[in-house]
Amino acid sequence: MGNAPFTLRQLEYFEAVASEGSLTAASVRCRVTPSALTLAIDDLERHLRVQLLVRRKGRGVTLTRAGSRLLQRARDVLGSVDALATEASREISSVSGRFVVGCFTTLTPFVVPAIVGRFQRIHPEVEVEIAAATADVLYDQLMQARVDVAFLYSVDVPSSLAFDPVLQLRPHVIVSSTHPLADRQSVSLHELQDDPLILLDVPPTRQNTRGLFDRLGFEPRVAHTSSNFETVRCLVAYGLGYAVEFQRPATAQTYAGAEVRTLGISDDLPVTVLGLARPHGAAETARYDALKAFIRRGEIGGEPIVA
Repeated sequence: MGNAPFTLRQLEYFEAVASEGSLTAASVRCRVTPSALTLAIDDLERHLRVQLLVRRKGRGVTLTRAGSRLLQRARDVLGSVDALATEASREISSVSGRFVVGCFTTLTPFVVPAIVGRFQRIHPEVEVEIAAATADVLYDQLMQARVDVAFLYSVDVPSSLAFDPVLQLRPHVIVSSTHPLADRQSVSLHELQDDPLILLDVPPTRQNTRGLFDRLGFEPRVAHTSSNFETVRCLVAYGLGYAVEFQRPATAQTYAGAEVRTLGISDDLPVTVLGLARPHGAAETARYDALKAFIRRGEIGGEPIVA
């Protein structure tokens, strides 16, 4: 009510005086002194430019004709405010209602089925909507309140967002089924430094991958780049190079029909952290806490991080 010539508190005091019939009784109800109540009513009348009450010493107060007409309007406003407060409380404390979950593009196939399926079955009163986008777009959507929470990598999350780590992933390598190392369980990236790299060129996956090679002290031979996760897998399956991945599909077969082999990385490399992001200062709603607990139980795979 920034442009209103009165405050909600003044309306509350007016309604209390009208209901109680005296300044003294109203002051007890509102827990203020009679003089403070009188000043508030005087200020309300001055801003509305109308007399609301007639005060008779020792005989309480009576409403003027204008006061009687405006009393119901005041009660309607106060009732709307109470309803708003109740709805806001329900929004924070209840695992229900519309819940827009943003998800980094390459994570979507691994995350969305579990959230839309199992999470919504556990919490049937939640209406889950998924917004898949790149990290930069999700940052903006969070700040514009177009999504409630976003599932993201921890890399380069801006300081304007709060980030709760929930999962960690260990990077691995994929090679074609005919690659000389295809039967190995694990491999050092040094063993592949002369092979062409197929790079998933989507931030922050690109930064995550580059960081691994920087840590090992050599520059990979990038042969092809793609912003599509499955395209990278198809190129690898056809023997055009290897790729470093962080998500692990359940099947070795690619869209094109050829297969890849998944190898662990024997080098000492850090895990990649995933988490839930929301604007700093935004309340942790019951829906947010429920989703965080769901992921930390391992419902969408990965290695849960429990705070």
